[in-house]
Amino acid sequence: MLDLIIFFLSFILIALVAGNNLSACSGAIISGRAVSKRFGILLTVAGYILGLVMQGQILKGGIYALLPNSSPLAVAVALSIGVIVFIYSHIKKVPQSLSMTFSSAILGISIASGFKTNLTFLLSMSSFWVLAPIVSIILVLFMMRISNHLVNKRHIWKTVGRIRLLLIIVSFFTAFTLGANTMGLLYSSLPSSVYNLPIAISGIIIGSFLLSGRELKRISSDIITIRYLNSLNSQFASTLIVEIATLFGIPLSNTQIFTTSIYGAGLSYRNRIIKKKPAKEIIYVWIVMILASMALGYVLFSIVS
Repeated sequence: MLDLIIFFLSFILIALVAGNNLSACSGAIISGRAVSKRFGILLTVAGYILGLVMQGQILKGGIYALLPNSSPLAVAVALSIGVIVFIYSHIKKVPQSLSMTFSSAILGISIASGFKTNLTFLLSMSSFWVLAPIVSIILVLFMMRISNHLVNKRHIWKTVGRIRLLLIIVSFFTAFTLGANTMGLLYSSLPSSVYNLPIAISGIIIGSFLLSGRELKRISSDIITIRYLNSLNSQFASTLIVEIATLFGIPLSNTQIFTTSIYGAGLSYRNRIIKKKPAKEIIYVWIVMILASMALGYVLFSIVS
């Protein structure tokens, strides 16, 4: 019975995550009309699945470091918290981080279980969470200044075409890193079963097509006006940083890094074309959900165990 509950919860959570995070992958190319919405979603789905299959298992070490003695009950509780958080985020139209909320829930469960979390890993993960957004802003500011000088204004339409092509390629690799890190974190926590991969792929496809519309609007148009160059630099920076974290087995939020990268791109313009209200809402929800996930993990596992 518990196995069936885990299968159901993992499907729902993967679908919610796929839809919620799609804006960080293809929001730029869809809203910038570089590709159609259908093609952008299909591109993201392919990236999700390939990243999950090729690198998803790397995050298994991170799960073990946070929760040394995982049990089906602990997994079910963590999945339940993830579903609650992402339903709330979907309603609020806020791109949410499974990496941060799921890790926080697992940490809360670990504390309730009396297990000793690997403090070295916890420190490394916390450092990535704090420093990566700052690095992304600085990196994008630098890249924007360089790329603005490299743009050939005499052949502007040819240059725009090349940027659009690069943006499509980078969007795919953004989805790849999200599949490897974010989806991989969830997938690595599941008890071993031949049904895990089919369930994950089904959740990715359904969630990407049916649950992505609200977040696409928030990331791709509410923060700053979409421009191909700032989108390209933002996605490249976020993809690079998240891939580095994945190779170290550290869960890191694609949505967090991409969102801060967008603000870094906005800061590079003289007129600072940034809307502050969405930023405050997104950061507020991030912080609240991290703390709430940890508290819920501790309380719920203490009650049911």
